Amino acid sequence: MSHYLTLLFLVIFSYANSQEKELVWSAKTCESGIEDANDDFEKEKYFCYSYGLVFEVDPEFSRFYEKYIFNKYKIISKNAGCIVSDYSKCYSEKMNFLVLKKFGNDIFEKTLKEAKEIFYSEKK
Repeated sequence: MSHYLTLLFLVIFSYANSQEKELVWSAKTCESGIEDANDDFEKEKYFCYSYGLVFEVDPEFSRFYEKYIFNKYKIISKNAGCIVSDYSKCYSEKMNFLVLKKFGNDIFEKTLKEAKEIFYSEKK
């Protein structure tokens, strides 16, 4: 009898747990990613993420660059890993569009060049 109760408990728990994950997952759609990007942008929270495997040649400079672009423009630039969902893809595309529109199409190249000049001149 106790084996049946244990099995019943596991089935009910598994079903309830899967339903909860489904609700959370369905809330993270492409449309909600775009809405969240618009909301964050209006709050001047510029989260610009890249995705994929990154090999950092100079991790110390990478940290400096993240601080530099945040301090100058409030842009949070980080790699978010290898897994990309519809939500994160749409969020990133919308946020990058808004950031480029606000700061200029060359904002990342410009700040990278500025940060390198400052960082490596201080190393001399």
